[in-house]
Amino acid sequence: QVRVLYDFESQPGTGELSIKEGEILTVTRQDVGEGWWEGSNAFGQAGLFPAAYVEEVTATAPPPMPPPPLPTEYANVGDEWVENRTNLESNNWNASQDNKATSGFNVNAQRRPVSQQMSYDNDDWDDDWDDDDSEPGNNYLNGAGNFGLSAPNRAAKSSSSVGDVSTAGRDGRGTVRKSFNRFSNLAKSGVEDFLVGAGKASVDEKDKVFVEDYGNGPVWKPNSNEFTCAITSPKKESKFHGMKSFIAYTLMPSFSSTPVSRRYKHFDWIQGRLSEKFPLIPIPPLPEKQISGRFEDDLIEYRMTMLQSWVDRICRHPVISQCEVFHHFVTCPNDEKLWKTGKRRAESDKLVGANFYLAIERPDTALDVMQTEAKLEGYNRFFSNLDESVKLLQNTCMDQAKKHQTAFKREYNKISHSFSKLSRAFDTDPSNCAPGLTEAIHHMSEAYSDIGTVFEEEPKHDWDPLCHLLFEYRGLIDGFPSVISITKGAIAKRRQVEKEANEGRLDYDQVPPMVRRSDTIAYALHAEVAHFHQERTRDFKKAMTSFLTEQINFYQKITDRLRESLEKFNDV
Repeated sequence: QVRVLYDFESQPGTGELSIKEGEILTVTRQDVGEGWWEGSNAFGQAGLFPAAYVEEVTATAPPPMPPPPLPTEYANVGDEWVENRTNLESNNWNASQDNKATSGFNVNAQRRPVSQQMSYDNDDWDDDWDDDDSEPGNNYLNGAGNFGLSAPNRAAKSSSSVGDVSTAGRDGRGTVRKSFNRFSNLAKSGVEDFLVGAGKASVDEKDKVFVEDYGNGPVWKPNSNEFTCAITSPKKESKFHGMKSFIAYTLMPSFSSTPVSRRYKHFDWIQGRLSEKFPLIPIPPLPEKQISGRFEDDLIEYRMTMLQSWVDRICRHPVISQCEVFHHFVTCPNDEKLWKTGKRRAESDKLVGANFYLAIERPDTALDVMQTEAKLEGYNRFFSNLDESVKLLQNTCMDQAKKHQTAFKREYNKISHSFSKLSRAFDTDPSNCAPGLTEAIHHMSEAYSDIGTVFEEEPKHDWDPLCHLLFEYRGLIDGFPSVISITKGAIAKRRQVEKEANEGRLDYDQVPPMVRRSDTIAYALHAEVAHFHQERTRDFKKAMTSFLTEQINFYQKITDRLRESLEKFNDV
């Protein structure tokens, strides 16, 4: 007999037994599987329960400790970024990304504040939902956290006297069922429903998304109606008789002649909707919210620049740019009724989350599972290394910008002051025997003061733009661990089904649908990674070209200013 330490709620049809703290159970089997025992309660109800949730009945039992974690299903299959990393930075990466991968499938929810992860109940055009004045920090580093306790390995319950919870059908063979582990990444994400054919949603022709293979690997089908959207004219507006102020931006898509006005909170809303609809696509982060100084010109300019970059990136994506909710965002007039109608339609969309896979049409060619697994490991290594390097370069950018505006400027001002003092000393000569030299040294002092100002203003031309790009890429990179983990889980599920079919525990006709669906998930990941590489090549070529050009101009300004001072000495 054992005493229950913690409550456990069973899932219908799994053969589990609900237990309550303090209840006495009779154990009938302890070899069910990893972390599970079988037993019955005082009412004669029998089933499986977590072994870690009970203790053997003794004469005197100590007070119970907090609940321990339950055994996991796949022994962290697909959750590790890179195995056997020896340096501290990579270990930190692995640990942080594992947490992200286990916090649900939506790769974008981790970057959104709580306000975006909740339902949007207030429909008014100019209400206070997700207000841009309310919360600081729409930061892509805001993790959604862990889902709590892991669950025992229900897959290990290979045999049990508690009904046929893992097999069904004639001749002792069954159909593909969902995993016993309802806490696994695959189950929490909803992708397991898609894998076993439980996902149900009608797909109209206009909602279909196509993956093509032109010989160089899977890619998203290009958007035949590409467009751009310009953000201009930031304007300070107010409501409640001036008690509440905000900045409104004008949006003008290239296919429309009607501008629309949007506040930061509207960008906040559309990012949340896109994140929910496209869980397999990392949505770029918005610039952080800021309360203090939000009406200063520099901040307004910075935010408009970052919002423009965000919109440009969405417009270039062949899938996101075509979705109805984004078109609603860039075209809906400032009319409360029209906005509310489109908003409710977007929030009632059924093709969101894992159901989005139902809308994907991809090549009929089956993927080689070993090659797919090798590619996934390659993605892991690439994004791990890229994340580390982007963080390092971003820190360098911020450090250089700070030094240019403080330490470097201060040093050149000290140099200027030193030469200036020398020229003033020369100027006290009663005979005034070398007035030209005194003037040249004074000019030299002014040159170094000007150089200090050049250093102070330079970051906005080179270091800041590069830092802004790296901010976006840290948010994008942050979204890939969950997608890769889920794809690994889908392949593991496929291998499990193939094994059970080969052993005669499943009808073999269950295997092809599973293979097709797991291939769909892999095709989608390959296509998104290909788009990421295309964007990466474009962005960094442009950024580095601009950076070097500005660096050349920067040092040319310094050279020109020093040359002017040198020429003054030619006349002495």
